[in-house]
Amino acid sequence: MNSESLSAWAEGNFGPKEVRRAIAGVCAKLGRSEDVALQEAFDAGLHPNILTYGKLGVELPSLPIIDRYLVGATSFLHQPSNYYDIFRACRCVYVVQLLDAALETLLRKKTRGTEERMQRLVREMEHDGFDAALFELVTAARYVEHPDVSGVEFISESPGKKTPDFLVQAQWGGSCVECKKVDRNQNFTIEIRNAARDLLNGVIERFRSKGLSVLAEVTFNCDPLTLKPETLADASCDALQQRTPIIESDFTVKAALLPRFRSSSYTLYPSAKFNWERYGYRVRGEWFGVVQQLFGSRAVRAGLPAHLRGGMSSWINEIDWDAALKWKISSEDVLARYRRFAFDSVFNGLAQIKNFGGNSTVHVWLETEYSVGARQDALVNLLGRLLTNPANQFGWIVINETLFDISPQGRFDLIEHGHFIRGPTAVTPEAPVCGVFADEIPHEGGGEFGLGRELPDIDELP
Repeated sequence: MNSESLSAWAEGNFGPKEVRRAIAGVCAKLGRSEDVALQEAFDAGLHPNILTYGKLGVELPSLPIIDRYLVGATSFLHQPSNYYDIFRACRCVYVVQLLDAALETLLRKKTRGTEERMQRLVREMEHDGFDAALFELVTAARYVEHPDVSGVEFISESPGKKTPDFLVQAQWGGSCVECKKVDRNQNFTIEIRNAARDLLNGVIERFRSKGLSVLAEVTFNCDPLTLKPETLADASCDALQQRTPIIESDFTVKAALLPRFRSSSYTLYPSAKFNWERYGYRVRGEWFGVVQQLFGSRAVRAGLPAHLRGGMSSWINEIDWDAALKWKISSEDVLARYRRFAFDSVFNGLAQIKNFGGNSTVHVWLETEYSVGARQDALVNLLGRLLTNPANQFGWIVINETLFDISPQGRFDLIEHGHFIRGPTAVTPEAPVCGVFADEIPHEGGGEFGLGRELPDIDELP
């Protein structure tokens, strides 16, 4: 069995014209209309949780996910507004543009079953369910665009019956495709992040009680759930006082005083620019996250009507005090668990494409984090399990691994690594479709299986 990987990238430094066109296209195709009152309230900071991922435990208003994405994408066009969630807006802008392009292709080619899938997308009230429906549409559009494909047809879902998502007619013959979306955040990941946040907020509270503005770095060589808050807080204070790293068997901590923040203009907070310039943190880096607290004055947009006042502002005027702790995990046992994903989705997909043609394929959308490194071990483990069971009959398995990022210069980025495994029934030398979300880099080869190719920092591109 051959195994290769491809890498793809797309720059998301979009102009308002392109984003506005995509929003209008999605609204027209799906029968949505702009909720002006909701958009104004969101931009004013009255409903800051609208874009929050549902599994994070935040109480959200009852609203179809497509409408949340449209609100987030539209907020990109309204800057500077009183409130702007740039991190979630990045995802919304990408999703709306991907969805508009996919629907344009599927409807233009009169792909059977598209209307049913569109109705399902519009009804979806859960983020992971919406993402799964989006993945089917975007993947199907990629197959429609393939030069060797003559037709694609979505298969109606039948309760209690395992069927693939869509059929493909091509020069290699008939085959089918099943799309599986791994939940954006798995339970173990959420538990680890919540534990780290609680621990580090405790440390920040200790510094705040002493009136100290501090930047600290914590490396956990254990599961953060096993640490006592006072142990980490004591060590962090010692690291600051002694001006030396405190190294314990379960963690290492470094700390230094932050200089007073000065800026000649209002500053968007939180933002990739602020996090990088103030704390040396960015998503595309070694740190798993940053926990921060800040007190100061906020700039409020002038001229807000009375019914839109009192919302959250995203713009810093002055900072009286702030502190931040960057954190990462060095324990290989914890990292291994962090990198795992639900193989059940892959094997369930294999059951759904069995006996549907030689090049039948399972696509798995896996969202990743730059800091945890490549999932090579997990993918090699999957490969081994496939090889040891002759009952696994398939053409291809494609893992579409993605990362949404914002650079310090404020440029939106979508990185995709496509890892594919050739199965015993494959009839083409390569997977017909590997990159789903981003175009492949022309004239560039793929990287090692499970790793992909190292891609340039988007801020280094013209």
